[in-house]
Amino acid sequence: MKNLIREQYTVSPYLVFFLIFPNIIGVGIMGFQRNIIKNAGYDAWISIIISGISIHILIWMMYRILAIADNDIIYIQRFLFGKWIGGIINLFIIFYFLVLALIVFRVYIEVVQVWIFPLMKTWQISIPFLMLIYYTVSSGFRVITGICFWGTIIPFIILTPLIFFALEFAQWEHLLPLFNHSAMDILLSSKEMLFQYLGFEPLFMFYPFVKNSGKSQKWAHFGLLFSTLLYLVVALISFAFFSQEHLKNTLWPTLNLMKIAQFPLIERVEYIVVSIWLLLILPNVSLKIWAACRGLKKLVNLKHRLSLLIVLVLFFFLANLLIENSLIVRLGEIYSKIAFYFVYLYIPFLFVFIYIKQKMFIRKNI
Repeated sequence: MKNLIREQYTVSPYLVFFLIFPNIIGVGIMGFQRNIIKNAGYDAWISIIISGISIHILIWMMYRILAIADNDIIYIQRFLFGKWIGGIINLFIIFYFLVLALIVFRVYIEVVQVWIFPLMKTWQISIPFLMLIYYTVSSGFRVITGICFWGTIIPFIILTPLIFFALEFAQWEHLLPLFNHSAMDILLSSKEMLFQYLGFEPLFMFYPFVKNSGKSQKWAHFGLLFSTLLYLVVALISFAFFSQEHLKNTLWPTLNLMKIAQFPLIERVEYIVVSIWLLLILPNVSLKIWAACRGLKKLVNLKHRLSLLIVLVLFFFLANLLIENSLIVRLGEIYSKIAFYFVYLYIPFLFVFIYIKQKMFIRKNI
């Protein structure tokens, strides 16, 4: 079980930070607040921390799994479960990546339609977006990593300061009294928060493309920690600015916070915000599609560019079928339930199973 990726196709360990961050901070940060307050109210900030800690544990498990095999999840599952059962599970993993990419892709198009081009059809926005994705994914993993780098730096420098304009109108007494909800309410809110953290799973596929892969673990944890802190800051400012009832009925609270910023020569700040957000969404969607196409190449020996074209054509048709917001929300709800079992049940199961398999192999060869 050995990683055979040539060095010229690999990236430095510290770049894993930039591969993790934009794939967690995508469209979710635009409206996660209204979902997590349903059960825990303003105590939902605790659920952000709890969910973040649980994902740190899962990333630690993923690194243990990948380090034993020194290969990606496609190879690991074939090795552990055989050609047929492993192949079926691998198809599920590929489908898992594609559905998450589709949700992010379609939600961003909806944001563009609502905030910038309300008269434009979905297909008119999706075509240039899909062309960008094709160029990015077909250029290879190193290009995707570079876009992830700039997709972290530029939006963070330009967009994050806009959130703090809302501090002028913040009413911090909204957060009181603290710890006013039961442990069960907090846990239910943590479950809602899980969907916002999804995006770390492509680590299962790009691990072999990282030089000295084991040394990248701290950068993966730093990327997750940075994401958790950003979610926490945005949530606290949102809680201090919006009343609970207002927040429950606001579709994208973070964009509304950024609208407060005013500049002499710029009247509609949200136009700039939504446009620059593309730099976060592009690497987010591209990495997941790359992971799926990489999986198809290893599973059925389908050429990378051919599988990419098939995926993008499917995205085009599916995006145009998901016209109503209720359909997008419903797809997200179904996916979040599947993702809950995948990350909290299957990853720990795989961790235990490969550990036992390794011990049995060592004893057999003593």
